[in-house]
Amino acid sequence: MLSRADYNAADLAEHLRLDPTLAARVMSVANSAFFSRQPCGAIDDAVNRLGTVQLTRIFAQVLASAALIHPLRAYGLPADAIWRRSVLAAVGAEMAAGRTGEDRSAAYMVGLLHLVGLLVIDTHWLKQTGGPKLTMADFDREWSADEKKLCGFDHAAIGAEVLRQLSFPASIVGAVGQQYRLLAGPLDGALYVGRMVRSITCDKITVDPKPEVLKEFKFATTSQFETFVADVRTEAQNLMQAV
Repeated sequence: MLSRADYNAADLAEHLRLDPTLAARVMSVANSAFFSRQPCGAIDDAVNRLGTVQLTRIFAQVLASAALIHPLRAYGLPADAIWRRSVLAAVGAEMAAGRTGEDRSAAYMVGLLHLVGLLVIDTHWLKQTGGPKLTMADFDREWSADEKKLCGFDHAAIGAEVLRQLSFPASIVGAVGQQYRLLAGPLDGALYVGRMVRSITCDKITVDPKPEVLKEFKFATTSQFETFVADVRTEAQNLMQAV
C-alpha cells in the first residue's frame, strides 16, 4: 500500500484500525519525543504525522515480529482470538462514543488495545512452564483473579503500563488500566460498552447492562441495546472480512 503512487493516508489509517500490534507501534513512534509536540490519540493523526518513510520502517519491524500473533495458551484461546475480540470491542466502543458525541477515534483505540496485557500474561505463564489455564470468572472480573495469583497483577494493569511506556495519552492509558473499576470518564464508559459486546459475542457471557450505562449511552430499553450489539457485530464482521 505504501509503495503505490496512489497511496492514501485515510486508507492506511483504516487498515491500521484492524491491527492492534501495528497500531500500537505506529502510535508509539508518533508519540515519541522526536515527532510529538503534544499527545497523539488517533490513528489518522499518527499516519499524517509520521509520513511514508517512517510508516514503511514500522511495517517492516512489525512484520518481522509477526510471531507475536500466537495462540494464548494460558487462556486456551486460538491465535486470532485477541484480534477478533479487540476489533469487536473497538467497534463497540467507537459506536457507543458516537451516541454521546465523544471522541470516536480515541474510543476505538482504547477498545483495540484493551487486551494487550494478555500477551504479557501469556508470556509469563509460558515461562512458568505452563500450569492450570486461567479461567474467566464473569464479566466484571474476567481472568483477573487467576492473573493476579500468577503474576501479582492483571492484564488491565500491565496493559496500561505497556501503553504508558509507549507514550499513549493519559486518557487512553487510564481507560485501559481501570476497565474493571467504576466508570470515571467517557472513554471508560465507551470501553465498558465495547467489552460488553465482546463478551456477549465471543465468550457467550450473559451481561446485564448497568442502568446508569444504558442511560448514559441513550439506550431507552434493553432491546435497544440488543439491537446495538447486533449492529456492532455486523460492522466488525465487515471490517474483519475486508482485511
